[in-house]
Amino acid sequence: MNDSEKFENLQTTIKLNPQNFQARRELIMLCLDLGFEKVALNHIKYLLEIFPEDADLYFNTGICWEKLKNDEYALIAYQKAVELKPDEPDFLYNLALIYEKMGEIDKAMENFKKVIFFKNEDANAFFSIGVLYSKKKNHKTAVKCFKKAIEYNYSDYFAHFYLAGEYKNLKMYDFALVEYKKVLELSSDYSWAYFNIAQIYYELNRIDDAIIMLKKTLEKNSKDFGAMKLLVQIWIKQGEIDGALEFLTNVAQNNENGDIYYLMSRIFEINDDMESRCDCLELALEYQGSLTFDIDAVRQEYKECKAKLLKGQEGG
Repeated sequence: MNDSEKFENLQTTIKLNPQNFQARRELIMLCLDLGFEKVALNHIKYLLEIFPEDADLYFNTGICWEKLKNDEYALIAYQKAVELKPDEPDFLYNLALIYEKMGEIDKAMENFKKVIFFKNEDANAFFSIGVLYSKKKNHKTAVKCFKKAIEYNYSDYFAHFYLAGEYKNLKMYDFALVEYKKVLELSSDYSWAYFNIAQIYYELNRIDDAIIMLKKTLEKNSKDFGAMKLLVQIWIKQGEIDGALEFLTNVAQNNENGDIYYLMSRIFEINDDMESRCDCLELALEYQGSLTFDIDAVRQEYKECKAKLLKGQEGG
C-alpha cells in the first residue's frame, strides 16, 4: 500500500469512527511526510481538545508551523512540548534550532547543551553548538565541539568541513588540509572542500597546487564564481593575460556576473583598452548584486575611466 492509499484509508477510518485516536495520530504523521501540514494541524487541534497535556502533539504542531514558515507559532509549540516533557532530547533540539533561526543564540546554546545532558553522545547537538561558537568567533571551543561531533558520527562530512574551517580560521593550515581531505574521502563531489583547499594553497604560495584545486572546484561546480575569481586573479599575477581573458569571455557568455565583468575590466586596463575597460566597469555596476569588490571603488574607477576615455577622444 502506497502513501496515497494509506492516506485515503486513514481518512475513511476516521470518518467512520472519529474517536479512533490511533488512526488520527497515524494520519498526522503521514500528513507531515506528505506535506499536508494544514490537514495535520486540524487533526492535532481535535486531539488536543481531548489530550491537552500531550507533549508529542505540541511537538508535531511545532513541526507543522515550521514547515508553514511561521517560526513564532513553532516556537510557542516547541516551548509547550518542552514544558510538558523537559527531558526529551528531540523536543529540546527542535526548540534550540528555532531559537537559532530567530537569532536567539544564547537560548539556542542553552537548549543544545540540555540535549547533550540527556543524550551525551548526540553528534548533531555537538555540531550545532560548534556552529554557534563559530558565530561567536570562539574558534578553539568550536574545534572541540566539531571533534566531538565527529567522534560520535565520523561519516558526517559537514562536521569535518566545519572543523577544517575552524582550523583555517586559526591559521592551522596543516590540520585544516587533513580535514578537508577527509571531507573529500566521504563526499568526493563536495566542491567547497576543493575551493577551501585551493585558498589554503594560495595562502601558502603553493600556486600550482591552488590552480589544480580551483580547476577541480569548477569541474564539480561550474557556477562557483569565487573559484573563477581567484583563478583569474592568479593568472593575471602570473601574466597569463590572454588565457584569463579567454576564460572570462567564455564565462560571461552564459553568466551576467559583476565580478566577472570587473575582472575583465582589469585585463583590458593591462591591455590599455580603455573603451572595453569602461564597458566592463559599466556592466559590473549594472550587475552589482553579484559584485563582491568594493562598489564605491568600482564606481570611482568607472568615473575616472570614462573621464580618460572622453579626454582621449577629444584629444584625437
